[in-house]
Amino acid sequence: MQTHQTEQQDRYSELQAPSSQLQSEKESSNLIRPQKPLNPLTASRSHQELHKELRMTHKRRVSQEGKTELQRVLEKRRWEQRMKASRAQEEAKKNRSPLQQELLKRHQRLEKLESDKGQQQEGPEFLQVKERLRRTAMLHAEGKEV
Repeated sequence: MQTHQTEQQDRYSELQAPSSQLQSEKESSNLIRPQKPLNPLTASRSHQELHKELRMTHKRRVSQEGKTELQRVLEKRRWEQRMKASRAQEEAKKNRSPLQQELLKRHQRLEKLESDKGQQQEGPEFLQVKERLRRTAMLHAEGKEV
């Protein structure tokens, strides 16, 4: 259908175009048209392969959230280190004896008590100093009475 329409348009344009213009078009179609000379560098096979590789790597980089190769390698290393550390911790937990487990529980409980004690004692520093002075004063007073 399109070819039929294009043929009709060509006929219509030929009817309206002056005869001198038709002759010049026919002559120009017989002439050799100049072509841009090939650049030997871009025409070489190695250059084309390098250019293709560059385009591919560029596409890959853009598709990977715009991160450079160095950033990706560093992230991979960090991830591997974290995984290795977590595996080591899991192995250490599996290999603990019952005595070590109990000691660890006790240590954690003591740390928790100390942190709770530290939070309770938090307050203005002058009150803490005053309390310490009272304790020392009581100790000295008790010592003299004995």
